[in-house]
Amino acid sequence: MSDTGVAGLTLGGGLGWLAGRHGLTCDNLIGADVVTADGRLLRASPVENPDLFWGLRGGGNFGVVTAFEFQLHAVGPVVFAGMVVHPLARAPEVIRFYRNFLDAAPDQVTASCAFLTAPDGAKVIAVAACHCGSVDEGERALRPLKAFGPPVLDQIGPVPYAQFQAALDAPFPRGRRYYWKSAMVREIPDALATRVVEQFAAVPSPLTFFLFQHVGNAANRVPPEATAFAHREARWDALVLSCWDDPAEDAAQVAWPRDVWASWRPFSTGVYANAVGADAEREEVRAAFGARYERLAALKAKYDPTNLFRLNATVPLAAAATSV
Repeated sequence: MSDTGVAGLTLGGGLGWLAGRHGLTCDNLIGADVVTADGRLLRASPVENPDLFWGLRGGGNFGVVTAFEFQLHAVGPVVFAGMVVHPLARAPEVIRFYRNFLDAAPDQVTASCAFLTAPDGAKVIAVAACHCGSVDEGERALRPLKAFGPPVLDQIGPVPYAQFQAALDAPFPRGRRYYWKSAMVREIPDALATRVVEQFAAVPSPLTFFLFQHVGNAANRVPPEATAFAHREARWDALVLSCWDDPAEDAAQVAWPRDVWASWRPFSTGVYANAVGADAEREEVRAAFGARYERLAALKAKYDPTNLFRLNATVPLAAAATSV
């Protein structure tokens, strides 16, 4: 969504449409100014407080970041991008095609697979893709995606990148009620695909989405220990995005995605930090940081020993910290 805050996006990792070619948002962070719990203003970079710099790239918050410095990349202004839509009944073959398509796609392509309910009430499966190179190269790269099926709706074509980046704004307006859960996965095995299709057929809200969000080729190639982001081996973030409007439905609309997510956990390598909610238990917080957890806890003890910055559930616990 185009109104996502750059601070939280970066500090939790930062999945997006450029990840196939340019990596995560945190991979493009080259410096930050941080106010720590004791009131110091520190510069974090590869040469200044490098331990803090490592932790900021996917590891939660150790202070208040007042400035970010990013490596920029030339994109567009027009890219070849959009979405193709198929009936839910064709979901198994669409998922197989989608996996094979990404295996052969160039780095410039980032593509995600979504389950959603169309305005007419029909349940569908969609593949959204962005090629961040030239329009001609993008047309060639996404041609198989447009030809497969064929789709019942094809919206892929030349589009301003900024417009495509805002394409999901309408389904996720401010003021709607949301509860999301994340399961990072290396692959989408047939057993998981079958489970997801069956579960979405019984989705309780027509506003709710399932999403396999593509992590991206370049993001997967970053050495695992280079940043605090813990899921370099995962190719997708499998998300259940529960959305509804009526507060009277809160209990049911929270319980259902929790049950769905629990059934996905056997296929999962962890949890995306930016999808950890305020009700997360310690096990889920640990799953967001994996093998990085102990190193991050040591950083927390160094830069925030009293656990001042504790409202965000994605912050790992230092030895002296209170419960999540």
